[in-house]
Amino acid sequence: MNIYQYWMIGELVFIILFFFVIIFKLWRNSKNKTGKVIPPETVSGKIWHYTKYLLRILGVGLGTLLALTLFVMIERNLLSVYLETAPTPSSVEIPADLGFEVEEITFESEDGITLAGWFTPSQNGATVILLHGYGGNRMGMIWHARQLVNAGYGVLMYDERASGESGGTHRSYGWEDTRDVKAAIQFLESRNAGKNIGALGCSTGASIVVYSAALYPEIGAVWGDGNSSVRAQDLPTPTNLLVAAIIAGNYTLDWMYTVKLGIEPPAPLVDVIGKINPRPLMLVGGGTPINFLGSEGELYAYRFAELAGPSAQAWVIPETTHCDGPTQRPDEYSQRMVEFFDKAFGVVR
Repeated sequence: MNIYQYWMIGELVFIILFFFVIIFKLWRNSKNKTGKVIPPETVSGKIWHYTKYLLRILGVGLGTLLALTLFVMIERNLLSVYLETAPTPSSVEIPADLGFEVEEITFESEDGITLAGWFTPSQNGATVILLHGYGGNRMGMIWHARQLVNAGYGVLMYDERASGESGGTHRSYGWEDTRDVKAAIQFLESRNAGKNIGALGCSTGASIVVYSAALYPEIGAVWGDGNSSVRAQDLPTPTNLLVAAIIAGNYTLDWMYTVKLGIEPPAPLVDVIGKINPRPLMLVGGGTPINFLGSEGELYAYRFAELAGPSAQAWVIPETTHCDGPTQRPDEYSQRMVEFFDKAFGVVR
């Protein structure tokens, strides 16, 4: 078993013991010193006695629920910080059926992290930086790269820090990765490919490229598929108790990240996304609702696009959940993606 499975077993054992202790205390307190239940003497006394008892049970139940909610929120956040900051190294090999030529390259970020990736020069004067989901590697962006290279675009796809074959002692859920995008831009400039730079990412990769576009005007167009919050302030106004609990948990999670990593957190995405305007921004989201949370499009894509301004648009694909547009609608997705960058960079076909 892995650490997650052991953690879940420990969590279950704690909750069972917690309930056992509460029930035992209620049973003990319901008896007098002789061990017998104190009987009410009158009808009104009985009514008042059982009313108080019922209210006490309800109060204890509510208190127990709140205590368990707080416990689960904190311990799950601790687990998330441990798992989500740990490196996820993996080996990467060029697939025999890749379909296009790549150069294996490395470049260095400003804090000394060496990033490993593939580079394919442009045939139409524009190059797109591709970023994968959290804990993966550049292999996760091969489908997108094929569509873009076939359309004449250059691509730079690399493993995010502490992932794949890139260096780094920890991950930061994208907080520190924007500096790597800056290094990627500098790499393209060193290869005379810095005139028309686009960026595209999936999941956490989407959050990184969209945030980076707000920081670096060199990025002329950005496509984010499966964006989510960067900080707790990016989450929507709660519509139910579950969403409210998740938002509260994210504030503590942000704080835990700053303590674990010893870094200052970035500003919330909602505070900077407007800086991308007037450069084009496409936000893709899933339209399938997730449990009680709503769909990705409702939670993020529509809202972020509105905050970003008139140069932004949202495309919510009804039958998708998260970054599975290329699987559900490969032809339409490819066409829209290429047309988006064509329009942004003036590519005529």
